[in-house]
Amino acid sequence: MALDDFDEHEQGERVRQWLRQYGGVVLLGLAGGIAALAGWQYWHTRERAHAAEAQTEYQELLEARTRSDSPAVEAAVSRLRAEYADTAYGAFAALVQARDALDKSDYAAAEAALEWARSSTLAPPALAALVELRLAQVRFAKGDAQGALGALARVGAGLYKAPVAELRGDALSALGRVDDARAAYDEALAALESGSPQRDFVSMKRDDLGAPAAAAGDATEAAS
Repeated sequence: MALDDFDEHEQGERVRQWLRQYGGVVLLGLAGGIAALAGWQYWHTRERAHAAEAQTEYQELLEARTRSDSPAVEAAVSRLRAEYADTAYGAFAALVQARDALDKSDYAAAEAALEWARSSTLAPPALAALVELRLAQVRFAKGDAQGALGALARVGAGLYKAPVAELRGDALSALGRVDDARAAYDEALAALESGSPQRDFVSMKRDDLGAPAAAAGDATEAAS
């Protein structure tokens, strides 16, 4: 027998001995890896199906709202909040619920719906910011300007710049902080596009505040 053949035979025997000793462990680890992969794939598929179900439920909610079918709207909102709170559609449903409550001047119900939406830790930043903006609008509408500012402070930087700045101006104006309100309106105007019809409305609110204190004092001295 050649030396090379002997080495190959010896190596083969060593491999077989190793497999007899450790093969069960290797196969167990391989089986565990396959099971984990299969479990992950199942979970991923189930998550996608769950999100698709939530989207369908939300679409039915919007259709019911278009038909002004209040019982169907309430039922869809309840299902989305109860069964799909782990998706963004739960928060979307709460936003719809808050909008309808606000239309009825039911500020308590609107705020409660938005507070529930705030509790969702899975909401993407833009949605979380929208919830805070809507909460600020509800609080301002019910006369809580300071509470509105608190909600606006939680809106992420750079998100909804114009409406956030405008509402901040409204709240500051209501609190008598005229100079701060004027600065907020200036910020809103800077964020609005040149052709936006909202610019005229914001400019009107800014002008209603009058001239800045320093400018007014200079005008008085010039007149004297």
